[in-house]
Amino acid sequence: MEQVVQNGPKLPKSDIGYLTSNEDRKNEYYATESHIYKQGPLSGVNAGLHKLSNDIFTYFPKGFQGSKNSDFYEYLSLGMVPYIIGSALLIALYSAANKHYNLADKASSAKVAKTMGAGVVLYGLGKWLFKKITHSAIKGSTGIDLDMRYINKVNELPEHGHQKGLVREQYPGVYDSATFFRSDLLAADGEINHGNVYHWDDKITQKAGFETKLYAPNQIANEKTRKVLARIKALENVGKYIFAATGVALGSQEAFENVGKVFTKYAKKYVTKRVTFFDPDNLEKMKTLDVRVPKFKKLSKLSLKTLTSPFEALGKAFVQLWKGDKKNLITKYYGKALILSCAISAFLTWLIPTIGFKRNPNTIKTKIDENKKYEVC
Repeated sequence: MEQVVQNGPKLPKSDIGYLTSNEDRKNEYYATESHIYKQGPLSGVNAGLHKLSNDIFTYFPKGFQGSKNSDFYEYLSLGMVPYIIGSALLIALYSAANKHYNLADKASSAKVAKTMGAGVVLYGLGKWLFKKITHSAIKGSTGIDLDMRYINKVNELPEHGHQKGLVREQYPGVYDSATFFRSDLLAADGEINHGNVYHWDDKITQKAGFETKLYAPNQIANEKTRKVLARIKALENVGKYIFAATGVALGSQEAFENVGKVFTKYAKKYVTKRVTFFDPDNLEKMKTLDVRVPKFKKLSKLSLKTLTSPFEALGKAFVQLWKGDKKNLITKYYGKALILSCAISAFLTWLIPTIGFKRNPNTIKTKIDENKKYEVC
């Protein structure tokens, strides 16, 4: 007999017709079904590196070959590739012709190239920092983890001489869609790992002010989640670029030049390393690529002053950005405007989505009896 659980995962059966052990069910479920990715301090980094490597070695070649297995996730993911290529070209424009310049022009060109490089890095870090701050605030207020990802099992059609289609893994966000977020995977994870199909819904309703557990918390949790997602996605499109612009402005400050000096002292010399990866045209074969990487000194050989100098330089760059200069009104106040805009945008991105999230006992208490079961037909 197969157990049926509302909104739960498909529970595997053994060959003799009885349910297998919970551990076997877990292993089979994780091996064959899309599921919530185990969250940890480095889960976002691991997913990002997986996406970046697949962008370059898998999704990009598939798209140009006109693969019938290229999907919308891969299309959106490829936005990272032109950003990297364009950034590299932007920096190279100011450094590639350095050998043809005189000493004064070389120094000026190298300075601009470093500023461009810092701007590229800080542009991305600014967007990341904005999401980190606002998502943490939203999670603390509502229980909705906007950074939660899941492993999506994609069964591809046969191509490139394969007898059967490949099974690829993707790392989308559980809440990527405001209307159709993956509530089914949240229910499956709650049943598999917590013994409660409403585990994640309970967290949201508790944050919303329901002191006792509801019999069908998903009805309230889903409605509140959709409202939060719809509001924050609109605000994010503005706020993340304010943080990015502030990062670029920070990288252009004179004091910021000292941030990278610790790297030049830490990097002793460059060595060639051989990198091995799957051939995107034939995943049964491997390819190799020689890459020059810096060989680093031991941290124990670096002084404490050298290690803390980047943070000191970063603090001075913030002060310079805040003070501006007295050339005109724009250069005098643009730094203050950017920094204050960052604070305001982050605050509003938390405040507006959470307005009305908490229950109002005077209006909801009369409509919902928390101690009564309801059946929805």
